[in-house]
Amino acid sequence: MKPLLWMNASVAVPGFTDNVLVDLQLPCTFDFNVVATKYFHALDSGDIPLCVMFSSTVFYRGADNALQVAQVPWDREANFRLPVAIWKEMMDMHFPNTAWLCLRRDAFEQLYQYKMRHGLPTWEEAITRALATETTEEVEA
Repeated sequence: MKPLLWMNASVAVPGFTDNVLVDLQLPCTFDFNVVATKYFHALDSGDIPLCVMFSSTVFYRGADNALQVAQVPWDREANFRLPVAIWKEMMDMHFPNTAWLCLRRDAFEQLYQYKMRHGLPTWEEAITRALATETTEEVEA
């Protein structure tokens, strides 16, 4: 299985002493939903293996109070197993009753013309009516 790049994210952390806990936002936008839908949708249960890779520049005050710079190496990472059920719950919460569909341009143009010809306000109505027409024709044949 090949890795899937979720995103590149950055966060500015204010100065601290010893330890600090920082929330790193990894939003799941609709465009990512499109990319991951086929993969994640195919999973009924189990976990989705995630690997968060870190790379950064850290600025800090040295012992002589001078500005110091250190790199966080590219090989630093954190692994996490995201339960499929949590993924599906999140998608249902933010994109209820929604799925993504990709069409070839010629198929899209045919559907667009059908939608305009019949004065239909939504894509869902155009697809539903076109499928209902096809089903009716199959029953009659």
